[in-house]
This record gives sequence, C-alpha cells and structure tokens, in this order.
Amino acid sequence: MTKKYFIITLALLLSPILVEAMNVSDITINEAPSAYFYKQEFDKLVLDITIPGSDSLSAITIKNEGNAVDRYDIDKFVLWKDAGQNGFQGMGKDEEIGDFEYDANNRIWYVKDLDVVIPEQGLRIFVSVEVARGMTNGRYVQIKIPELDDVDNDGNFDIGDFGIFLESRNNGPVDGSIINSASQTLKSSSTRDNSSPVSIIDSTGDVTTESYTITGQSRDQGGSSPAWVKVEINNVLYDVEDTGTNYSTWKYEWENITEGTYTIKTQSADWLNNIETEGDSITVIVDFPDEEETPIDKPPVEEPPVEEPELTPEEQIRAQIKEIQEQIIDLLNQLIQIYLQELDSI
Repeated sequence: MTKKYFIITLALLLSPILVEAMNVSDITINEAPSAYFYKQEFDKLVLDITIPGSDSLSAITIKNEGNAVDRYDIDKFVLWKDAGQNGFQGMGKDEEIGDFEYDANNRIWYVKDLDVVIPEQGLRIFVSVEVARGMTNGRYVQIKIPELDDVDNDGNFDIGDFGIFLESRNNGPVDGSIINSASQTLKSSSTRDNSSPVSIIDSTGDVTTESYTITGQSRDQGGSSPAWVKVEINNVLYDVEDTGTNYSTWKYEWENITEGTYTIKTQSADWLNNIETEGDSITVIVDFPDEEETPIDKPPVEEPPVEEPELTPEEQIRAQIKEIQEQIIDLLNQLIQIYLQELDSI
C-alpha cells in the first residue's frame, strides 16, 4: 500500500461516523383517544407511537402539556412494548418496559438505560398513566415527546436532555415535537369508588393432560382491592386460589379434563361490590396425544463389511516407506533403552 492510500484509509477510519437524524415524519402517531380517567385508575393510554427500525431504544422523554399537575394529579407514567394482540391491553398482556422518572427541574418524565430491540418493521410503544388518589376534577393530560435537545451533543441521554435516544445515535425528532392530538380528562363523579377490578389469564397454549393449572393476575381500578376472582369454564364459574396479596396473582387447578374446545373467562369484584362485567377470555383445545405402540424387538441388522479402497502404486510405496520408518523408530528406541541400561550398570 502506498503512503498516499494509507493516509486516505487512516483518515476514513478516524473520521466521525455520520448518522441520519430522526424526523417527526419517520414516527407513526397512532393516537390515544380522548377519555375520562378516574382517581387511582391505571393502564390508561395517553400515547401510542411506532418507532422505525432496525435499531435499539435506549431512552425516551415525555412531557405533559395538559394542566394536570405532575406528582399531584399523576402518580406515574409507564412505558410499554406492544405484545400479543395488536394495540394496547396493558397489565399481563403487553410487555412492561418500565416506569418513567420525574425530572422536576425540567418538568419532564424519562426512562433511560434501556436496551429494547426495534425490529425491522418498527417498534410500537405505549405510555399509560396512573391517576393519583388526590387528583383534581377537570384537569387533563396531553402527552408529547419534545424535539431533540442533546445538551452536550454526545449522542447519549443525560438528565436534562429531551427526545428519543437510540443505540445508533440516530436520535430525534430533530424537526419538532410529537404530540398526541387528543387529551384525557381527570374526572371525579363521586367520592365513592365505582370502578371494578381487572383480571387477566396468564396461561396460554393448548392442553394435553387431564389436569392443568390456570394462572392469572388481578388489580382493582379505583384504589380498592379485589375481594374475589373466579374462572368460568364453558359457562360454569369456579373459585380460584389467591397466591399473592388480594388476588394480585391467583391459580385454579383444573382437574378431570376431557378432550374438546373450551372457553375460559375471568370475573372479579372489589370489596365495594364493583363487579367486573367483562374479564379476560381465552380459548383452549384439549387434545391428548395418542398412546405410542410398544416397538417389536427385531434382530439387529448386520452391517456389510466396509471394503478398504484399493491403493494406487504410489500410495502403496508411501505406505511401505511409512511402515519401514516406524520399524526404524522402534529399533532406535530399543537401542536407546539398551544404552541407558549399560550406563546404569557402570
């Protein structure tokens, strides 16, 4: 390599790698609809976007443009990754990435130190809110992702930075903010909790045995706690066993199962007798595997002898030379042993 080409190659290796910044138009805003949220409700959708791939999400910041007061009307925001059915389902259905932390100095919420893979088709993420017990009636939430502001311009998220940060440093958006066009209003219709619990089934897949453990979770909307959870199997209700605290997790031992197709549903109620009108529902197929036939012993099949390939004249000579070399080595070893014995006897 000439000196000229060496210098050019070295310059290319040492030059900074340019990355293409992310614009607002690159991000799909799926829109969280207008809604009323009541005190101590959770998994309430306030932002729904799709980030283009392929990459990895490392940090994201959001800002509440509504007049609901952070940490007073709002307990927290939660970041989710779409899983299972398309769209937001929340607890036990979508993948919870983590809780946002609040930066009071900049009035933003952030999640950092992530390593969430963005597939080629893009990553759909959600932000949900948990409403505080002491929220003020009539205040509202409207969430945006601010325009990128990487204060120290190092490509990594630090407290005080705004925007979406990716592993490739293809951060953004650089040309504006991403904002949910609709807002969600906090509402207090009465001092009484009128919200029922949410119950979900964790168990999935078809059943191949005569006994099966159905597991799930539940949590009360409105700040109370579930008083009971039941599972319904083909229109018959059964009590479940509490395996957590106030049915935060539960199970039902399904016994004496027969083959067929079953619809399994859940229902729950809190201590104020707010009954869940439509719980979770799954369909499972029970299909036992066929019994394997006992194999009949058969005499072993004798393998035909492996015939050695014929050697060419040249290969035959090489084999003979190798055999003579091995004989010479054996003879030398014997002579050495005799010599060593003679030395020992002197």
